[in-house]
Amino acid sequence: MKKKHRLLQSDTFWGLAAALLVLLQFWWLPGEDGSAADSYSTTVDGKLGLYRTLSQLFPQVTREAVKVVPAQSATLILIAPDRYPNEKEQQQLYEFVYNGGDLLFAPNWMSYEWATPDEPPPEVYLPSLGIHLKYRSDSTVAAASAAAATPVPGATPASPGTTTQDSSTTKEEASSASTDSPETVGSTPATAGSTPVTDGSAPAADGSATSSPAAGSTPVTTANTSVTADDEKEGRGVAVRASSRLVSDYVDFQSTAELQLPSHLTTETLLTSAGGTVEAATWQMGSGRIVVCSSADLFSNRAMLFKGSRRLAVRMTERCSAKNEDSTSNSQPAIVISEYFNASDSFQNTGILFSPTLRIGTLQLLLVAILGIWMAFHRFGPALYVTNSQRRSLTESAQAVGNLQYRLSDGGIVVRSYLDYMTSRLRRRYGSLLRLDQPEQIANRAGMDVEEVRAQLHEAHLMAESGQLPSAKAAAMLRWLAKLQQRLEGIRET
Repeated sequence: MKKKHRLLQSDTFWGLAAALLVLLQFWWLPGEDGSAADSYSTTVDGKLGLYRTLSQLFPQVTREAVKVVPAQSATLILIAPDRYPNEKEQQQLYEFVYNGGDLLFAPNWMSYEWATPDEPPPEVYLPSLGIHLKYRSDSTVAAASAAAATPVPGATPASPGTTTQDSSTTKEEASSASTDSPETVGSTPATAGSTPVTDGSAPAADGSATSSPAAGSTPVTTANTSVTADDEKEGRGVAVRASSRLVSDYVDFQSTAELQLPSHLTTETLLTSAGGTVEAATWQMGSGRIVVCSSADLFSNRAMLFKGSRRLAVRMTERCSAKNEDSTSNSQPAIVISEYFNASDSFQNTGILFSPTLRIGTLQLLLVAILGIWMAFHRFGPALYVTNSQRRSLTESAQAVGNLQYRLSDGGIVVRSYLDYMTSRLRRRYGSLLRLDQPEQIANRAGMDVEEVRAQLHEAHLMAESGQLPSAKAAAMLRWLAKLQQRLEGIRET
């Protein structure tokens, strides 16, 4: 008769678990990895260019991936974090700034992805630091477009979608960003395809020249609000042209956030768009300073390719580290780029086992564990016969007690126990006529020398009261007491 093979329910469960672990090694179900916008990344959104640029201009530029804030006062750069600080971490940042540290903050791109009306994007709200950024809504974009469409008297509007930044990336220009003042930085053409003007004037429509903005004043700018299909799909936000007194060039960038200035603090505007929207601001908090920018695009690798964006990023870092505008101190503060809140280096407790680096190894270990447990569910061959009995012999008990006493390394307890045993045996055999404190009678009954019995019993009582008695001395005394016990019970050696 052919035996039927039936798949057990437990086999189905363990088989599916093993197949799922194998599948997860090729396709990770929870989703994509964390963003690559850290200071190690060479992608467009990465900050490796910012790290290398600051490393050339400042004497001490480091990364911090273990702690929320550095141990000493420094300028902490927190750009596009993968997650935002919780309440405890906000308190640490507040204490760091209040005690003299500086913080440069810009939000993450992915926190402001284009969302449906039923599911609005989240806001970045860090109340203890006065940081509040909202989603750049359609009304804000429409206002920027209207401001861009309004002609400005005496100025030539720029064409939509054009940029005013020079793409030269030589090392000399990167180094000059920290030494050239805004008055000496050369202006770039206002429109794509126009002839550069070297005397500080821009050509008008009739061929005449119009004066450019004076050094130190806010130049007249126009906003570039054109958004390509790819940018809109990726949630890149709106393209903005802004001006700053820190640099004389126009700066174009993309932003998905709108900065909300704190009402309880005295703020200073560092970057303003053509529509009058504040894109970057700074304020004092205790002994430190906070600089907040509405977009992390100004600090990305893409921005480091353009002279204007590169200089503005360096100027904002310098402004953050300066306690006041009139500071003449030549000491350069330490620059620390925070990697604590990024997915690549953030502390995740046991979740680090499922990080992209250790995930494959963790899944393979789980697969081996599943297969081992599955194998334990089945057994082959006849049932094993249990040969050991439940009862123990007196010899085994004595050996166990002896081993325990040997591990204790205290023979005094054993000697005291044997003396108590002899006392009880004498009481049963002779009553109150014979006791251990009567060495003469004990010696007469046992037929032994009186002085030997007196000396041995006295030493036995001393050993019983002593601690950490060596096993050799205790064993010798037990042998003599056992010999005495045999003689008292009438057992004589032949």
